[in-house]
Amino acid sequence: MPDHAALARALGCARASQDASELHGGISALACVLTPAAAAHLLEGLVEEYRGNADAALQALMQTCLAATTRALNAAQVDDYVPLLPSDASPLAVQADALVGFCRGFLEGLGLAGVGAGRDLPAATAEALQAFAAIAAGPVALTDADVAGERAALAELTDFVRIGVLLVHAELGADSGDDRA
Repeated sequence: MPDHAALARALGCARASQDASELHGGISALACVLTPAAAAHLLEGLVEEYRGNADAALQALMQTCLAATTRALNAAQVDDYVPLLPSDASPLAVQADALVGFCRGFLEGLGLAGVGAGRDLPAATAEALQAFAAIAAGPVALTDADVAGERAALAELTDFVRIGVLLVHAELGADSGDDRA
């Protein structure tokens, strides 16, 4: 998986509207519900948006991120997949904002992939996506009163999001038997 800081720098150089976590959310959504070829095709569309400002490094990072995310989602160990967020050394507010962006990107990616367009979603998936929408509406409320408690709460929320992504992959994934692009 590309480093969050490296992806953030590349996106900044390209003057992209998304940050690294939001982009990874979108990439995660594509990897969850589409075949690798279809996900790569839609990702190429995102690369096209940045083509004027993006250099080969950003394009390569995006493709590497898709490949690594796909591998992690399909891995036998569920702990292999994690949302791409700033390091734990980053300020707590930065980490929380990145989780908000990840959820926003994930929902945008699902929309780009056509999920939910005219069809009912499994109940557990619909609930998870409603929770993602609430998080995406942000901001995640933090106080400075109990930093250790806030870190634990953010870690729990991040794990909830991680499990939600895995649920979407399990219920809507291209290998679940549905016909997907």
